[in-house]
Amino acid sequence: MASVFSFQAVSDGIVMNFRDGSTFGSIKKAVNLHAAEASDFFTGVNLYLNLSGLELTYEQLEELMQIVKKYNRVNKIYFTARKIEKEEKSSENSSEAVIINRTLRSGQRVKHQANVVIVGDVNPGAEVIAGGDIIVFGRLRGVVHAGAGGSKEAQVAALKLNPTQLRIASLIARSPDDSDSSKLQAERAFIENDQIIVEKI
Repeated sequence: MASVFSFQAVSDGIVMNFRDGSTFGSIKKAVNLHAAEASDFFTGVNLYLNLSGLELTYEQLEELMQIVKKYNRVNKIYFTARKIEKEEKSSENSSEAVIINRTLRSGQRVKHQANVVIVGDVNPGAEVIAGGDIIVFGRLRGVVHAGAGGSKEAQVAALKLNPTQLRIASLIARSPDDSDSSKLQAERAFIENDQIIVEKI
């Protein structure tokens, strides 16, 4: 296990550094084992997964994220592909993607300068604002604003796209009143010809 990843303490959390060229199979096995043996290892701290030197597919990243969820009460999880120095400190202005491992309920708000990934639902009354993309592994029924800094390249994706309001850059859309909220169907919203387009994934 030690040959696959190592830990580095930073000012606001712990970095999990993976050995360059590690296969996904070896990473998955090592992280699964560590999560089973030390599920409380990251309790209350930020966890940075340093993927520098690795070549992983989107599906593998998603699977790795599900494995990392086995750790209990992690504050926030970040994917990064660069070396993090000890004196660095993350903030709302971080350029790394942030992963929220919980459902957002009414009155809760997440704001981040880069991409935001929600592993759970975004309930009505909750709000997510991201400078980049917003990806929800669950039902999206709250208010979301992707590309909040003006990026028209941003997109919103969810297993069920039924937002109260959806905004990308300066464009605004909302779900139709007759949208079926009981059936899951992954969809994404993006800008094309200055209009917000929704398509199935």
